[in-house]
Amino acid sequence: MATPPAAGGSAAVAAGIVLLAPVSGEVVALEDVPDAAFASKAVGDGVAIRPTGKTVVAPADGVLAKIFNTNHAFALVCDSGAELIVHIGIETVKLGGQGFTRLAEQGSRVKAGDPVLELDLDYLAANAASIISPVVLSNSDDFAGIAQQASGQVEAGKSVLYTIKAK
Repeated sequence: MATPPAAGGSAAVAAGIVLLAPVSGEVVALEDVPDAAFASKAVGDGVAIRPTGKTVVAPADGVLAKIFNTNHAFALVCDSGAELIVHIGIETVKLGGQGFTRLAEQGSRVKAGDPVLELDLDYLAANAASIISPVVLSNSDDFAGIAQQASGQVEAGKSVLYTIKAK
């Protein structure tokens, strides 16, 4: 039985591969991220979220290829072949793991909506350079681009963040 894209999964639909918001919050254009590597799309194409929720979930079905020791970011290799980086905040690696709790393990298989991290938003807001969190497709050269980007408020594991167009 197929899962509808809105309910989760890196479901391939006519428009492309659907990614869900990994954290609840306000969508921010990648160009507005206060970090040159993300804003210039050197890391990959995508969007960012200013988090208002504390739980970070997998945006698609796949394998958690990397969870950084400081728990500030993770890489997800989706079943579709898309490689995503979810990076919570800017310069948050300098916090040494403070403000983050890991809820899943590196190498584990996840479904869209499965919890990966929990955030202490008060701590992060007080100590990070920014809490704006990029969600980028790091192997964007393997795809035709992204489309149907969300705007406004998104809900973790429920709102479509963007779709990835197949070549």
